Amino acid sequence: MKALLCYNEKDFRMEEIEKPSISDDEMLMELLYCGLCGSDIVKIFETKDKPSVYGHEVVGKVVEAGAKVKKFKAGDIVVAAHHIPCGECHYCKHGNHTMCEMFNETNIYPGGFCQYIRLSPEHIKNTTFKLPEESNPLEALFVEPLACCIRAMDRIQYLEGDVFSVVGAGAIGILFLKLIKLAGLKAVVIDLDQDRLEMAREFGADHVINPSEDDLLTEIKKITPIGIDSAVLTVTNKFTVTDALSYIRPGGQINIFGMGLNIEPIPVDFNRIYKGELTIRSTYSATPDTLARSYDLIVKDRKIDVSALLSEVLPLSEFKKGLDLMLDRKIYKAFYKL
Repeated sequence: MKALLCYNEKDFRMEEIEKPSISDDEMLMELLYCGLCGSDIVKIFETKDKPSVYGHEVVGKVVEAGAKVKKFKAGDIVVAAHHIPCGECHYCKHGNHTMCEMFNETNIYPGGFCQYIRLSPEHIKNTTFKLPEESNPLEALFVEPLACCIRAMDRIQYLEGDVFSVVGAGAIGILFLKLIKLAGLKAVVIDLDQDRLEMAREFGADHVINPSEDDLLTEIKKITPIGIDSAVLTVTNKFTVTDALSYIRPGGQINIFGMGLNIEPIPVDFNRIYKGELTIRSTYSATPDTLARSYDLIVKDRKIDVSALLSEVLPLSEFKKGLDLMLDRKIYKAFYKL
C-alpha cells in the first residue's frame, strides 16, 4: 500500500509498504483525509525515530471488519483517534489518563499518512465514531484536536464572567476560543500575527492584543484591572510564560497546552507563584470521554463550527507544500488525501 514516510524535515517520500492484516476483532479503514497536527510537526523536526509514518487525525472508509466487530461495517465512514487509556490504572483513577502506560503504547497502525489503517478492538470501542452521510468529513478531522482542548477546559476551574487569555491564534487557539465563548466566558486572544488576530475577532474574541504593537500588561489592565482569571498557552516559551505570570490575577490559573520537545528550560519566579497562589497545570491529549463530547459538538449537535478553519486538500505526494503553508501561517491546518 502507499504511505508517506518522513526521513527528515525536508525529505518526505511516497513509498510502498506492507498493507496491515486484521484479526476477527479488528478493523481496516482506507484513508479519505488526514490532518497535519502541530504535534506531528514537532516530531518531524525534533525526533530521531525515522523514517516514520506520522499523522493521527484521520477520517476513512471501513473496508474490512472482523467477524467479531459489531459496531461498524464495511462502507461506513468513520473518524478515529489514536491513543487509548486503560481506565483502571493508578493514573487513570486519578484523572491522569494520558500518563497511562497503555495510552502511551497504543496507536493507529501504521499511522495516518497512509492508504490503509488498522484499528484495534480498543480503538473501535473507545475512539472511533461513525459519520452521518450529511456531515463534512474534513470538519470531523477536528474531533481529536477539539477533544484535547475540552480536556484542558475540564481541568480549569472557572465561574460565570471569568476572563480567559488564549495565547496563540492558530487552529488550537481558535478551538479554545470557541469553547470559551460556548461556556459564556470572555476571551482575550494574544498573538503577534495581526491577520490571525483579526480572524480571532471574527470568531468571537472579546479582545485581541498584539504584544509587538501594544504593551501587553497595560492592555490587559484596561480589560480586567485585577488580571486574567485563566491563561491558556497554546504557544509555550520563556516569553509567553513570563508574560502570563505578569498578567494572571492572584489565585489565577495557567494551562500549558502546547510545547516543543527540545525547548530550553524556562525560568519561573516561584515566589510569585507561592505568594500569588497561582496554579500552573499542563494538559496533554484527549480521552475517550472528551472525544465523544467533541464528536457531539462538531458532528452531532454542530455547536462548534470549524468550517472557517478548512483549506485546500492536498495529495500526500505534496506533503511538504502543506507543511510549509502551516509553518508560514498561510493556513490553519494542512489536509491531505491520497
